[in-house]
Amino acid sequence: MIVGALSKLTDVSAVERAIEDYKELGRDAFLARYGHQKSARYFAQVEDMQIDSKPLLSVAYGYQFPDQGPLAVRDFSGGEKTRRALKRFGYELVALSSSTPTGVTYGDVPECPPGTVFKNRQEAFEAGVHRTTQAGIAGQFTGTQSICLSEGYSDDDIQGDLITYTGFGGRDPNTGHHVADQKLEKGNLGLVENYKLGRPVRVLVKESVLSGRRSDTCYLYLGLFTVTSWSWGLRDGWKVLIYQLLANAGESLIPGDTAAALVRGVDIPPLRRSTTVNRIQRKHEVTASVKRLYDNTCQICSTRLMTAGGPYSEGAHIRPLGIPHNGPDTIENILCLCPNCHALFDGHALTVSTDGTVLNLGIPQGKIHIDPRPQVHADHLAYHRDISLSTSNGETLKARQGVTS
Repeated sequence: MIVGALSKLTDVSAVERAIEDYKELGRDAFLARYGHQKSARYFAQVEDMQIDSKPLLSVAYGYQFPDQGPLAVRDFSGGEKTRRALKRFGYELVALSSSTPTGVTYGDVPECPPGTVFKNRQEAFEAGVHRTTQAGIAGQFTGTQSICLSEGYSDDDIQGDLITYTGFGGRDPNTGHHVADQKLEKGNLGLVENYKLGRPVRVLVKESVLSGRRSDTCYLYLGLFTVTSWSWGLRDGWKVLIYQLLANAGESLIPGDTAAALVRGVDIPPLRRSTTVNRIQRKHEVTASVKRLYDNTCQICSTRLMTAGGPYSEGAHIRPLGIPHNGPDTIENILCLCPNCHALFDGHALTVSTDGTVLNLGIPQGKIHIDPRPQVHADHLAYHRDISLSTSNGETLKARQGVTS
């Protein structure tokens, strides 16, 4: 972000040249030439025209400072600063009525591409990126639109293009320590709904989380992420919800690369059309061997699906791969399941007790079939039970995760 960029724009002739550009080229060609997206709501009122406000100021800046060129929209924030800049040149900032007055908007915010920097959370709120100035999750039980990573949860982590994020609730507002279990409700449940639908989540992050420097107080919009898994974990002896989110290729910055750039004090890397950073390399032959071992028959319900292309089953990792679970991609950590049981297992409805009893939301459903040759590791099944519980499991869970009371 170029600090105070708009305050440096003082040449009225530069603004007039940008306006003439817009008139001559037309809106679509003007935006395409300078690499901007269409504004969804905020415009500069110029005579009888409404011109996309941030692109207009960006191009004017480039005319005043040709050695620097036009600003990228992420180089300056909108809102009141944009309004004041236009006012200096005799133009008004107008806001068209929003089609979503409640602020419930999933996916992109047209005027805020990934990499847009906000001075504070209020600016991010006004831009529509994260529609709450306090909570880390902006969402409802039907779906979550965005999350914000800031200091406060040691469970939050970034590895390459993966983010581990802790849900909300259960903390003492004075000490920050957990005093109760988190609940699967509101925005927490909304993230699970996003996981089921494959619906993207906007991610806003305080720069100090990436750089480790408390002096970095601005907020950076990373772009769109997909919730790839959710489970329960332990914090201060209480259960917390833990989500894993993956950066969408071409629609987000890679958080690991962005963090490294902020630490080094260099430009933030551009969007990537494809990513291989920290991608989990699954050993497909291991899953195939498990399917052959059980003849594509579900180990839980004994269903064997037959399609036109032959039998079909799915390999389900018991202890999930990737942060924060770091399960191994081995035969001992994979079950052969039908799609229904796989969805229930990953959704933490199905668990397996120590004697092999399958429980569906706590109700016994029979026994799991396990071949004695490549024995499924009992610790993996126990770990899955732990992260599937919705309430604290007392001393057993604390001992398993090395927590003392």
